[in-house]
Order: sequence, then C-alpha cells, then structure tokens
Amino acid sequence: MLKTISPTRSLSTRLALFTIATAMTAMLALTLLTNAAATENAIATARHQIDTQTLNGIERVEMYLQDRRSGVALTAQLPLVRAMLENQENPEARERGQFVINAVQNTFNYDTISLLDLSGKTVLSTNPGKVGQDRSQRPEVIEAQRGIPAMSDVTADLDEERVFLHFTAPVYGLNKQQMIGIVDGRIVLDEIHRLVALDKNRSGVGSYSVIVDRHGVRISIPDFPQFLFQPVAPLAPTVAQEMIDARRFGSNTAALIRQSSSMPEVMESINLLNQRVEERLFFEGTLNSGEEGESVIRRLRSADWYYIHRVPIEQFYSVVRAQTNYAVLVTIIAAVIAILVTLWFVQRSLRRPLIQLVETASAIAGGDLSRRLQMQQRDEIGILADRFNTMADALEARITEAQAAKEEAQRSQRAEAEGRASLERSVAEYLAFVQRVASGDLSQTLAIDRNDALGQLGIGLNKMVESLRAMGRRSQEAANAIAEAAAQILITTTQQASAVNEQSTAVAQTMAALDEVRAIARQTADQADHTARDAQAALTAAQQGIAIVEETVQSMTDIRQRVEGIAQTILSLAGQAQAINTITGTVSELADQSNLLALNAAIEAARAGEQGRSFSVVAQQVRDLAERSKQATVQVRSILGDIQKSTQAAVMVTEEGARRVDSGSQLVSQAGNVIHRIAGEVENGAQVNVQMAASARQATVGLEQIGQALLSIQKAASETLTSTRQAERAAQNLNALAQSLQQMVAIYRLA
Repeated sequence: MLKTISPTRSLSTRLALFTIATAMTAMLALTLLTNAAATENAIATARHQIDTQTLNGIERVEMYLQDRRSGVALTAQLPLVRAMLENQENPEARERGQFVINAVQNTFNYDTISLLDLSGKTVLSTNPGKVGQDRSQRPEVIEAQRGIPAMSDVTADLDEERVFLHFTAPVYGLNKQQMIGIVDGRIVLDEIHRLVALDKNRSGVGSYSVIVDRHGVRISIPDFPQFLFQPVAPLAPTVAQEMIDARRFGSNTAALIRQSSSMPEVMESINLLNQRVEERLFFEGTLNSGEEGESVIRRLRSADWYYIHRVPIEQFYSVVRAQTNYAVLVTIIAAVIAILVTLWFVQRSLRRPLIQLVETASAIAGGDLSRRLQMQQRDEIGILADRFNTMADALEARITEAQAAKEEAQRSQRAEAEGRASLERSVAEYLAFVQRVASGDLSQTLAIDRNDALGQLGIGLNKMVESLRAMGRRSQEAANAIAEAAAQILITTTQQASAVNEQSTAVAQTMAALDEVRAIARQTADQADHTARDAQAALTAAQQGIAIVEETVQSMTDIRQRVEGIAQTILSLAGQAQAINTITGTVSELADQSNLLALNAAIEAARAGEQGRSFSVVAQQVRDLAERSKQATVQVRSILGDIQKSTQAAVMVTEEGARRVDSGSQLVSQAGNVIHRIAGEVENGAQVNVQMAASARQATVGLEQIGQALLSIQKAASETLTSTRQAERAAQNLNALAQSLQQMVAIYRLA
C-alpha cells in the first residue's frame, strides 16, 4: 500500500516540502534584508570616501587658483606698478615696473605678467611680444575695467595655439578712487593637470578625476589626455559656433568640440546640481575607460567649473559582493540542516500514522465495516483516529436504517401514483370549463362529483359564471345608453367650438387693425415730441445767438476805440521821431565842428614841435570821437526814416481797420435783427409742436385702452374655445369608449 502513494500526492511529503520552503524563504528573506542593510552601509561608506577625495581635489585646485588671484591683486597694489602706469613715457618708471613684474612672475610662477592701460592696451609685459596688444574685448579685461577682479575661461590667446587662464585686477591711483590701469597674469594648465592627477587610483584601481566647465567641456583630464577640451556630450549649435568663432582652443577648436563623448548623465548631473541646493550629486554611468562606474560631482567656488571623481563599479561594490557571497553560503548550510531535521520528524510523527489511516479508510470503502484504527498517540493524529472509529460506527448504523426506509418509500410511491391520476382527470375537466368561459360562453355549468378541495373549487366556479351572466346583461344596457348620450354631446360641442373659433378669428383681425392704428399714433406722437424738442433747441440757439451778437457789437465798439487810440499814439510817435531828427542834425553839425577844431589843434601841435606832441595825441582822439559821432548820427537818421515810414503805414492800417470795424458793426446789427425774428418764429412753432405732441399722446393712450379691452375679449374667447375643444375631445373619447364597451359585451353569450 505504501508503494501506491506517490510522493507528490502524499500529504506528509507536501507538508515537509511546504515546511522546507517556508524555512528557506524566511532565511533567504532575512539574508537579503541583512545583505541590503550591509550593501547600503557599504555604499554609503564608499560614497563618503569618494566624496572626501573629491573635496580634497577641489581644495587643492581652489588654493592654487586663489594664490594666482592673490598674486595679481598684490601686484596691482605695488607702488612701482602704480608709478609706471601714471608715468608710462618715463623710461626710469618703465624700467622699475619691468623689474617688478619680472619678480612677480618668478615668485608666483605666472607664464606672463602684463600691465594694461584703461583702454585695454598692453603697455608693459614680461613677454615683449605682448606689448601693444589690444585686449579690450576680452571678458576678464572688461570686468577689471569695471573695478572687479576676474578670471577668464580656459582659452587660447590671440595668434597662439596654447591654452591659458588669465587673472586680472584693477590698479588705482594714490587716492584709491581713480582707476589708472589693469594687471593681467597668465598661467598654463600644467599645474592644474598635476593637481587633478593626484586623485588617480585613490579610491581604488581605475579611479580618476576630471574638471569640466558649464558646457561639459573637459578642462583637465590627465588620465585620458586624448579627451582634453572635448565635450562629454554634443554641444548646442549656438554654443559650438561661439567657441569656433572665438577660437577658444586654437585653430583646432572645431575638430575638438565635434569629438564629443556620449555621456548625457554628466550634463544631466550638472543641470540638476544648478537647480538644487545640494553641494554634491552622485550618479552612475560609463567611464572614459568603457567600464561602468559610480561618480560624484561638485561645483568649484571660485570658477564656473565642476570637479568629478569617478570610480569603476567593480571597485565600488567589491566589499558588498564579498559580504553577499558569505551570507548566501551560510544560508545554504542552514537550509540543508533544516531539511534533514524536518524529514526525520515528518517520517516519525506524521507519515506512518497517515499511511495507516489511508489503509483503514480504503477497507471501509470496499465494504469491510469492521475495520478500526489502533493508535496510542495523544496528539492531533490520535484524536483523528478516535473520530474516524466513531464515524465508522455511525456509518454502519445509518446504512441499516437506510435499507428499511427504502422499502417504506416504495409503498408510498405506489399510492401516490393512483391519487395523481385521479387529480389529473379532474383538473382537465375544470380547465376545459374555464376555457369555454374565457371564450365568452356563460351558458355552461360544471358537474361536481368530488368532496375535496377540487369539489369546492368547482362550486365556486359555477357561482362565478352566474355572477358574470348577470353583470353582462347590465353592462349591455349601460353601454347602449352611454353610446346614445355621447353621440348627442359630440354633436353639441362640435357646433359650439365652430362658433367660438369664428368669434376668436374676428377678434384677432380687429386686434391686428388696432395694432396698426396704435403704431401710427405712437409714431406720430414720437415725431411730434421730436419736432417740439428740435424747436425748443432752435429757440435756445436763437436766444444764444442774440446774446452773442450783442456781445460782438460791444466788442467791435471797444476795438474801434482802441484802434483810434493806437492811431493817436502812432501820430504822437511820428512827431517825436521828427524832433529826434532835428536833434541828430544838430549833433552832426557839432561833430563837423569838433573835427575841424581837432584838425586845427593837430596843426598847431605840429608847429609846436616836441612840446605839442602830447596835445597832438589828444587832438587825434577828439577827431576820432567826432568821426564816430557823425557816423552814429547817420545811422540814427536812417533808423528814424524807417520809423517814420512804419508809422505812416501803421496810421493807414489803423484807419482802414476802423472803417472795417464800423462796417462789421453794421453787419452784426443786421444779423441780430434777423436772429430776433427767427427766435420769434421758432417760439411760435415750438408751442404748436408741444400741443400736437400732447394730442398725439392722448390718442395713443385711448388706443392702448381699446387694445387692452380687445385683448381681454380675445383671451376670454380663447379660454372658451379651449374649454369647448376639451369637451369635444371628452365627448369623442366617451363615444369611442361606449362603442368599445358594446363590442366587448357583445362577445358574451348569456343564454
């Protein structure tokens, strides 16, 4: 029997497998959770390590850049540099300035130190070839001209292929307020490359660092120099074109920026770092060596650069994988031990009792009701064996009782068949009777030959038919009476509806005619009102015109008086000009006499010789004064002549103006008389228009009242017509109902 039980169908085997699977699942889950926690700790530790390395690298680069800035700022404060920029043409000042910048170059390891004037032109440099070079368009020079120390982008200088960094600082005079020049310090990138190269293999084999700018262009990558100045991802077309036009990396700029790598995760990290508040960002991606790696990116404080430290995944997760392998090995060993213990326990405590239970149940199922289980266990299996024996005893008793009940059921079945046949015959008779009644035959009566419930049902059916027979007779009589009354009502309501309809039509026509008359009356009233308003406005305008004409007449009278006053003033001015002309004649004569006296005095002085020389000078001055006086009188006479001509023309103009003012006053007076007459006519017309408008409004009110009366009549006629139509429809419905009732009653046969 044991061999017939398949391991996959055995309950004990499945229970054992379930227990093993549950234990394995729990252990694996615990292992995975532990491993996840360990992995998270290992990742956090590794990230902290590479972030610390990144901070160290950034600090080295920041210190180097700060030293370069400090050197340029210190140079800008040196007195000899200030003296040279203030006295650029002084050979001694230039010699001392050259000595200073050479010393600064050697001290701070600059490639070149240059002094620029305020226009951006190089006036002194440690590289003589730079003297005279115009750097006014460079961004760092423009910032220095604004008084701001600046650092340039990594770029190639004019007419050079090498790439440099420039640091600039403004130079101020002794008053510390006026800028006199700029200091420009240039460095190569070799030292930055050396500082970045110190991170190689610091976080594991294959780890390295790289510096990129805001566009993702590699500024320093000493471990992969072939990628220097190449973008980590394709640049935007406008950015690429700007770099090419500026020859940022020399004549080979176009070729360098087109050799971009496919590292979009780097640009995404730069964008996210600019958008977030965090100072660092971790990301995964492909390294320049082709391996997958973990990276951290941070932004430099003193430049728009980004420092990235990158570690291969193998190095990053090596510790994590070792911990995972150890945990899985321990889990497998524990699982094997749990499986062996579980199999032994199941074989001893579960599988043997279950096999005995199966064998006993199979015997009982085969008909051997005497088989029972013999077990000494007190656990669930022992309780199951006791309950199984009890079930077998009860099953045996039930089988005996079932056989006796079967015989009794056979006898009851035969008696029931006989009663069913009798019942079916009676039901068939009753069904035929009901069908004849349903078809309208109320003359039949059912024969009763039973005393049971079916007999009582037959008696009830006979009484029902008798009641239906009486009801049918009364219904026929009522239907005939209703049909006659409905026909009479229908004829009456039809005639009444026709009369009301004709009345409503007549009222509607009257209303239409009244509406037209009312519209004409309203229009007439509106036109009368409009004409009255226009007449009133015309009257007002005429009154205003009268007032304006009167004011105009008064104003022209004032103008005439003022013109006459102006004419008197001009005539007086002409008389004064004549007097001035007389005076100028006298002055001219005095000038002639003075000139003659001066000439005589000069002659006498010449005769007097040396003693009369001083008097000769005075005579000459008197003569000059006389000449100027004569010339002045000539000019005054000319001016007076012009004044006289102008006064004569002014007098003529004022006289003409006076005449025209008189003519205008007459015309205005005539216009005032005409406006007076117009105002009188307009006032009369306005009164007539007001009376017409009042009459039109009274006519409109009367028509409105007539319209309201007709509207009430039309409303009453409409309501009467509606009621009549409703009565007509009700009569039609009643007539149809009576006819239908007659047809329904006619189908019953009462005798």
